[in-house]
Amino acid sequence: MKTALSHPPQKSTAARAGGFSFVEAIFTIAIIGIMSSLVVAALSNASRDANRVMARQQQTALNSALTAWVMSQTRVGSSAQVRSLESVRTTYNALGTTSARFNLLVPNASSSDPNARAGFIDQTTADHFLEYTTSTDKLKSSALENSKQYLSLPTWQSGDFPRVDLVSE
Repeated sequence: MKTALSHPPQKSTAARAGGFSFVEAIFTIAIIGIMSSLVVAALSNASRDANRVMARQQQTALNSALTAWVMSQTRVGSSAQVRSLESVRTTYNALGTTSARFNLLVPNASSSDPNARAGFIDQTTADHFLEYTTSTDKLKSSALENSKQYLSLPTWQSGDFPRVDLVSE
């Protein structure tokens, strides 16, 4: 008589207890970690990009204010007498630092010149720049600080027009 070897019945995978195995849980956690790091990086880049856009806008605003200052300096008082750009350039360059040149754009209540009294940028903007500026050659704001940049008003070269430079630190 043959003896039949009996094997214990095997459990099918469908009959296994519910839940994740250790490997499946680790794999799922790793995927969630990778996805969350991508989201954080994207948000960080968006913030940095927003600061850079704001820095460009501030550069453009100061450049417009500087152009308005130059144009106001070409007229002497209320007369029709015109000053040369060379004369205005000499006045501008005599102020050796960015901070001194920036002060030309800020409202000055004690000035006899109505343009200087009104200023070429508003007082709130001027105060914002002055709050963050610590160096005489680096004009800063919160957006410039966050994007690790600053504005500079370099020496006005002959044959050119004054400009506002956006410089990375």
